[in-house]
Amino acid sequence: MAQITKPQIRIGLIGAGAIMRLSHGPVINRSNEATLAAVFDTDLARAEAITRDFGGKAFDNLDQMLETGGVDAVIVATPNRFHAEGAIAAANHGKHVLCEKPLAITITECRAMIAAAGQAKTVLQVGFNQRFWTQVKIAKTLIDAGFIGKVHQMRSIYSEKYTAYPAMTRYRYDLAQSGGGTIIDLTIHRIDLARHLVGDFSGVVAELAHSVMDEKVDDNVFLLTRFQNGARGSLASNRYSPNIGDGTDLYGTEGTIHLATESINPHNSSPLAIYTEKSMKDLPDILREAHYPDAWWKGFEGGWITLKPPRISPYEEQLKSFCGAIRGEHPVEISGHDGLRAQEVVQAAYLSVQSKGWIDLPLADAAPFILPTYA
Repeated sequence: MAQITKPQIRIGLIGAGAIMRLSHGPVINRSNEATLAAVFDTDLARAEAITRDFGGKAFDNLDQMLETGGVDAVIVATPNRFHAEGAIAAANHGKHVLCEKPLAITITECRAMIAAAGQAKTVLQVGFNQRFWTQVKIAKTLIDAGFIGKVHQMRSIYSEKYTAYPAMTRYRYDLAQSGGGTIIDLTIHRIDLARHLVGDFSGVVAELAHSVMDEKVDDNVFLLTRFQNGARGSLASNRYSPNIGDGTDLYGTEGTIHLATESINPHNSSPLAIYTEKSMKDLPDILREAHYPDAWWKGFEGGWITLKPPRISPYEEQLKSFCGAIRGEHPVEISGHDGLRAQEVVQAAYLSVQSKGWIDLPLADAAPFILPTYA
């Protein structure tokens, strides 16, 4: 039987920064589901540099690209303050949108983006790529199946020195452009991951500090969270640690799951490990097949099982998911609503710094956006 070839989704890039060059451009080029049709940047030379390497036509006028660039969908990866402008313009032109995290700086902007996509009946997906790691998918399946029982506690750290990431500009540390420092660039990934694996948040208390960097931004972040199902969590990030700090642990009544997505190290030595007291007969296939006994005739009698799934690029899986949602093959996996809920925690953290106490979630529609100031 002849294989049915799907029509390729024609993608336009809004923004021509490092993430487009390091991830989105190469992934689109490798994909058999999408093709790069156009690139917009206010600096035409930057757009042209991307098109020389990855294809498409360069534009320095967004409306012109959306009208004449021959695109079906766009990826938005501009400085955060322009996310809403680019995504809403695309929706108004009937284009589907994959918007890098954070969805927007304020929850008001997030709601406007969701409304624009809803009115246009277009896809709005948020770039929380860490959900697409294989180890995260396995962990989600085990948690949803009740394998580790009820999760009552989780913790996660995600740290990266500000000189480590090969960014083209320092907009991340200009609060007017970014809407936040470490919390909105690193911690927000783990905010989304926590919500994905544990459930919706019901409250947050935050400690955001400036410790090292030249710019007066939050480079030292600690959040305590409550979840609607009664669980508790702690999320930490910094922008000064020389190593890439990475690790997420979920503690349930019948087991523990450890995850590492960005790196492994002597402290977090595997991408996925599960602790359980269950016997071999009660293990799902993926864990039974991963267990190596001390001797071949011995069975599993409880303890740690370590898995090292294939390292498949989450950006490739993200693009595949986006294209599938556009074609109507499945619902959007990470929706505008997910982006709103993550940004809500960030905005609540800022309010917590101001009030020096817990902030209940979800936030009211009229909740203010107040960036902290740092000494």
